[in-house]
Amino acid sequence: MPQVTFSYTGQLANAAGTPEEIVDLPDGTDVRAALDQLAARYGEKWRELTLTDDGSIRSTLLVVLDGVQASGDRGAIVLDDTKSVMLMTPIAGG
Repeated sequence: MPQVTFSYTGQLANAAGTPEEIVDLPDGTDVRAALDQLAARYGEKWRELTLTDDGSIRSTLLVVLDGVQASGDRGAIVLDDTKSVMLMTPIAGG
């Protein structure tokens, strides 16, 4: 069972109540399933920030795996060999 360090910025850190945590994931867990697991833990605000109504990962959510920005079908990336995941929501202001 992989242990992955998840880091959150801004609104996600507020919704989670922490900027970082270690999450135990079952073998074969992909990004989408990990976000679902975290949404079940942190509630509707978390889900709104990370997932669309149809369960897809929001296009505005930046997903960084071991320091490299994920691209393509980000939800299907399996996290078995991943040590860290950073999730960033858009920052507004000017």
